[in-house]
Amino acid sequence: MGGAAKGAAFVLVAVLTAVAAGAATQPEVPAVAEAVVVPNPTPSPSATPKRAPAVSMDPTLVPVKNGLYTAGRVPTVSCKVPSELARTRAGLLAYARVMVECMQRAWSPLVLRAGRYLPAPRIDAYVEGKSSGTQLCGNPPRHTDAFYRSMGHVICFEWREFADPDDDKVWNHIDFQEMLAHEYGHHLQETVDILRTYVFRHPGGSEAAQLEGERRLELQASCLGAAFLGAHKRSLRLTGRRLDVWQDMVKHTGDEYNPEKIRDHGSRKNHGYWSLRAFTSMNPASCNTFAAPAMRVS
Repeated sequence: MGGAAKGAAFVLVAVLTAVAAGAATQPEVPAVAEAVVVPNPTPSPSATPKRAPAVSMDPTLVPVKNGLYTAGRVPTVSCKVPSELARTRAGLLAYARVMVECMQRAWSPLVLRAGRYLPAPRIDAYVEGKSSGTQLCGNPPRHTDAFYRSMGHVICFEWREFADPDDDKVWNHIDFQEMLAHEYGHHLQETVDILRTYVFRHPGGSEAAQLEGERRLELQASCLGAAFLGAHKRSLRLTGRRLDVWQDMVKHTGDEYNPEKIRDHGSRKNHGYWSLRAFTSMNPASCNTFAAPAMRVS
C-alpha cells in the first residue's frame, strides 16, 4: 500500500481481548521460542518512585479517575533507535525492540506511581493471511496493520506493510514509530486496568454506545503514544520536516478513511486533537478521553 493510502486509511490497530463486546474473542496464546521479548529493566532502589497506595474504587470509574492521569509527565530517557528503518522482518523487529524498551523505561515510573507494575510486552511480526510462523499473533484480524493482544501482552504488526520499497522512507519510518507508540498505549491501558474495565463494563448496550467506548479507547491509545513521542522528539528525530510529516499524519488518521465505514477509532479531527495536545504536554493527564464530551470522541 502506498504512503498516501496508508496515511488515509485508519486500519492501524485492533485490540484482541479475552472478552469483548463487538470485538474478536482472543484465542489462547501458545508459547513460541522465536518471539522477540523485551526485557523489563529493574530500577535501582534509589531510583524507584513510591508506589501509590491501593484505593478502593467503583470499577466503572477506573477509566475516568485513573491514577495514570496524575502520575506526571513522561520522563525523557536515553533512546538510541536506528537512524533508518530496515525493510526486513528481522530489522523491523530489532527496531521495535529498541523503541519498546525505551517506552518501557519511560513509562514504568509513572505506572508505578499509579499503583501498578508495568510488565514488558512481547513483540512479533506477521504476514496478513498467514498464521504460520508467528504463534504469538495467532490469526490476525484482516486489513489490520497492527494490533495488541491483552492476553500475553503482545504487540503484533504486519511487517510487510512497513517494508514496502515503494513507500517514502521518511514517511514509513514515522508511521512505524506512530504505530508502536499507539500499540504500547493499549499496553498501558491494559496495565492500569482501563482496557480490562472497559471490556467487562461493556458486554452489551447499543451498537452506538459500544462504538463510542471503542473510540475512547483508541483515541486514548494514540494520545498516550503521542505523550511519549513528544518527550522523545529529539532522539526519535521528530523535528523540522519530520515533525511536519507526523503532524500531518495524525491529523489525517480517522474513520472517514475506513473503507468499511466503521466508526470505531474516531474522526481525523479528534485523532489530531488528542495526539497534538499530548505531544505538546508530554503528560497522560491530557489523555482522559473517558471524561471528555461525546463531540471530542466522535
